[in-house]
Amino acid sequence: MTMISFILKNSWIEVLCPRVHFKMFVFDCREVYVGSANLTGAGIGMKTDNRRNFEAGILTDDPEIVEQAMTQFDEVWMGKHCKSCKRRDFCADPVA
Repeated sequence: MTMISFILKNSWIEVLCPRVHFKMFVFDCREVYVGSANLTGAGIGMKTDNRRNFEAGILTDDPEIVEQAMTQFDEVWMGKHCKSCKRRDFCADPVA
């Protein structure tokens, strides 16, 4: 399962969704990083040259892209796709 996590007032909030695979960081609703890298040593380039992954990502402050990324996250977070999800049986706590 993939985990969506964020920090809220010094404690972790975690939501499990077996379908989420996107990685994004939104900074002050003004910038967004969207990419393929998992937050592992291999994913962020902390392994040796012959053991790290090949990843791609963008960091942008383009308002349209930032808005689209936040909308995608919000829709998943609020359970927009939960009722029709074909992987619902694998979800620990469906939103809807």
